[in-house]
Amino acid sequence: MKKFLFVLLVMGLAFSSGQVLAKDGFYLGMDVGVAVAPDMDVQTGGFDDWTTDSAPDGFPGVLCDQTIYGDVQTPQGACGEDPASWGPANESFDGGSGILAGLAVGYRLGSFRVEGEYFYRGTRYGSTDEPYFPADDWRPSDSTQYGGDGATGGGGAEDAVDNLMSHNFFANLYYDFRSDSKFTPYVGVGIGLAQVSVDYRTRWHRNPNGDEINAIRPPHGAVELNQRLAGLLTNDEATMTDTLFGYQALAGVDYQLSEPLTIGLKFRYAMFGEFEDESEYTRLRGHASVAGNSRKPVAYYIRTDDIQFWGISLNMKYQF
Repeated sequence: MKKFLFVLLVMGLAFSSGQVLAKDGFYLGMDVGVAVAPDMDVQTGGFDDWTTDSAPDGFPGVLCDQTIYGDVQTPQGACGEDPASWGPANESFDGGSGILAGLAVGYRLGSFRVEGEYFYRGTRYGSTDEPYFPADDWRPSDSTQYGGDGATGGGGAEDAVDNLMSHNFFANLYYDFRSDSKFTPYVGVGIGLAQVSVDYRTRWHRNPNGDEINAIRPPHGAVELNQRLAGLLTNDEATMTDTLFGYQALAGVDYQLSEPLTIGLKFRYAMFGEFEDESEYTRLRGHASVAGNSRKPVAYYIRTDDIQFWGISLNMKYQF
């Protein structure tokens, strides 16, 4: 990077002589660089499902799964018409990094510049976590239902954020610290909207050893009923999307190569509002993502307010 900047400075000296200040008027800008994101805390939960928690009168809710237990006699009204919600559970994923690239059209008036900017960000997270239910102080690994090592095909629960991509549209205001030098430091702020996509995976694999499962408890706790849950998989891979309001703080320095052309470095910090979206499971306890007599779709949601990043990029501006 240092060698590259040195070459650019030498080129600037070769193509220009004396002081050259950028003129007022329109300019076109281009950025390419990297974006670094901190850890992402995610809250997840679901709804429209009968979980394995006890339903009214101590009746295990899992028995209300008509696909698995349709032949089991249930007390009148034990399951009710509508399933219940579950969660929220908390997860934390390691930060990531990726590409940052953008285009801008701006207008310079003295020391001030106004700018309309589009930039793309792609960030690779690629870490996993086990859901944690703080209200109950419980993790799936604490239960015999999900015992085993998920990585080797046994039981277990594991969620992941793989990639985040966003298309961002911002209006920026800059102040240039102009002087006789060809170097011009600047600061700026911006507000805008981002179309954000998050690649998310969820996997809940029941203990393959049905003898260790105790989801169905007395008086309905026959070993045969618990055996029906053994090895069943609940999972999904989905691209979640949301449109978020955001703001950014900017700073950098430009070097005047010639009358129309500048190059420089730009730093930014961008922060966005809460992300939320939902998806239906690909499989729910080994069958289609529906529950109950009404066969209502079963979905889960994710939400996070950690859609933020730091960016550094090489910048070029061409003055018209």
